Amino acid sequence: LYRDAGYQLSGAAYVVEKYLGNTWLWDRVRVVGGAYGGFCSFDSHSGMMTFMSYRDPNLLDTLEAYDGSAEFLRSLELSKDDLTKAIIGTMGDIDAYQLPDAKGYSALVRHLLGVTDEERQTRREQ
Repeated sequence: LYRDAGYQLSGAAYVVEKYLGNTWLWDRVRVVGGAYGGFCSFDSHSGMMTFMSYRDPNLLDTLEAYDGSAEFLRSLELSKDDLTKAIIGTMGDIDAYQLPDAKGYSALVRHLLGVTDEERQTRREQ
């Protein structure tokens, strides 16, 4: 979808996903809203950012938090230290240990989607 619109994917999208989940969504959905969890997930194939909550007693407030995510990011003034932490956390997720079955499944999905090792490395370096 995003490729059809001329958007070029950057590895920064994964850092945004990690930072948003660990800050804005954690604070608004879990701490303030009382949900057991608030998450977001970026799909590099479709370009979609998906928002989720778990055991959420305040769905309307959660939807408002999701709606406010873009404004949160637009007004964000991130320190170098916070950016470094978000990058390190993202790399930890990308390079996380996988059991053999999960590693095989991930390789199959990447093959079916045409994601090359070079493309993965480029995103990692961005």
